Amino acid sequence: SFRVMTDLQVSSAHVSQAQPTRYLGEFRVRLVDNRVLPIVGNDSLFNLQRIAVVDYPDNEKIIKEEMDEDKENAMNTSDANSQPAGGSPLKFEFLTLDKLRDADSDLMNIKVSIRTITENTFSINPIPVERAFKLRQSLYDYEERLLDASLPPTTPIFFACSATDEMRTIYVGIQKTLAVCRLFNTECTGALDAEGRESIYDQLDRFAAIGEKQCSTRMQIEILRPRTHKKEEEMIETVDAISTLTVEYPSNEYDIASMPPSTMHATLAFYPGWCDSRVEYDGMTRDLQLMMTMASALHTNTPFDWAHVGEAKKTDCEIQAEVRALISDTNKQVITDESKRYIDFTERLWDILRECRSNELLVKCLQIIFSALRSNSISTILHDDNYSNLASLIRDSCRGRPLHVPRLEGLTPIELLLEIAVERFRRDTITEFVKRSFVASEGDIREMLKNSVERVRNSEWAQGALSQAVEDTRALIPIHLGLQTVAHLERRVELARGNSLAKTTKDVISRYTMKEITNFHDVHFEMRVPLIQIKPEVMSSLKPSFFSTEIVYSCKGAERARAHLLLARTPPLRILEGALANIEDQEDRYVATVTKCSTFSAKKRFKTGRSDA
Repeated sequence: SFRVMTDLQVSSAHVSQAQPTRYLGEFRVRLVDNRVLPIVGNDSLFNLQRIAVVDYPDNEKIIKEEMDEDKENAMNTSDANSQPAGGSPLKFEFLTLDKLRDADSDLMNIKVSIRTITENTFSINPIPVERAFKLRQSLYDYEERLLDASLPPTTPIFFACSATDEMRTIYVGIQKTLAVCRLFNTECTGALDAEGRESIYDQLDRFAAIGEKQCSTRMQIEILRPRTHKKEEEMIETVDAISTLTVEYPSNEYDIASMPPSTMHATLAFYPGWCDSRVEYDGMTRDLQLMMTMASALHTNTPFDWAHVGEAKKTDCEIQAEVRALISDTNKQVITDESKRYIDFTERLWDILRECRSNELLVKCLQIIFSALRSNSISTILHDDNYSNLASLIRDSCRGRPLHVPRLEGLTPIELLLEIAVERFRRDTITEFVKRSFVASEGDIREMLKNSVERVRNSEWAQGALSQAVEDTRALIPIHLGLQTVAHLERRVELARGNSLAKTTKDVISRYTMKEITNFHDVHFEMRVPLIQIKPEVMSSLKPSFFSTEIVYSCKGAERARAHLLLARTPPLRILEGALANIEDQEDRYVATVTKCSTFSAKKRFKTGRSDA
């Protein structure tokens, strides 16, 4: 079956599981993309890995600390008959960002609920701390693979804890390989006040005697972050834009929250999202969304749902009167205030007809146009590259040629409307690229548009009868997202030197047109630039959202331990929301967590439930 616009997803990453996977018949086990898991997922050790997270299921929060004897025996036994998955103590369900995003999504019907995963919305039902240590001990003692045979045996496993002990333990983790076993403890040290800093130093000093160490920090500023308060209609129609500035630099673990040197390079990442009013050209995005809805109706040959157009702003009589006024004033040279470009008859007609709220009204307006064409009442100049059917009819009328007026039945009125919308949108887009010097010449952006149309025409899903208006609409999507992206980058980075801005535009459009866009969450662009090219207002007006410092301790060239200090301006988990209570100084308002990792050889054992990781 063909996929035109209906496959474009506006659903955000959301946690959804079928039947939760169980461990010992009591605990929930989720295998998540490292980017999903707060705190631990920030550690570069787990970059691009999947992490197993163990906690209580949503419908059975068990909070007692003591375990009965039967469960204790079940936990410590290695009897294959008592283990699920043929001897493996854990059997997982994958929960990656791709699966999180999979939903019954339809951009045209907009029947999805949006729930953006940010750090403090990952759901956990923590396990009592002492029990988590005992569970980890049982996994350490287990001689077979930790996972199902089809899964990598080196998958890290983390037990989510309640942070109710003296150390405020958040995670207890383990990762086994054939050669080594890593043990992790993640603890909250509080805020960045004097007491919190002293607690951080105490944690890091535990590994100080090991030997050599390497320390690096990653700092990130959130220029645009997912919105936490959105209107109901925004929840089902929009994808939040995200923009981050990230800098990695060598550091000293005792220089907590130190800013990077100006000689470093930064990575600016931008996700334009969809219909986010904080992003430039949001009005054009709304027009394009309407056009995509019409294109979907045309391609699937289903009635156009006028509910997508929104509430009526004008009466039917007012709209018909505006059409008649446009006909009587066809020779007026209309130009916009900004671009000073000529807006022809069909472009102005789109501004009027887009306010229609029913097929009946649209047909009446088109009948008024056709009647004027038959009586030669429309005499106007059209753009040479206006290829809409209405433009062809107007040219035939002006030149005295026979008129072949289409019958206004079925979806024909929608197709006529979409054609003039495409012409207006395409020309507005070209004007914006040229006006803001995003391209070296108008020919450059026209070539990009041409290439986008050819890509659509040659794509697998477009093999078959596909109307020109539908192809053109689809081809405009990556170009428009590119316009929004370049506009965002240009306001944050000094790009006007030489041809750097035009080159950036080509890089963005090339990336966005490289393959078919099926999910607006996947559309993003990253650029690496010297930190000195970041405009001063970005660095001065925004506080870093987090500092992630990693220290690797080694002896004789072999890694012996690791420490990961995460300072987060927003509490990464709900159980940490009280960490900033009574902290008034903005410089101190960071939730600090330290993850300590001890590395043991495969032969070495520890017998206490709680390690000094």
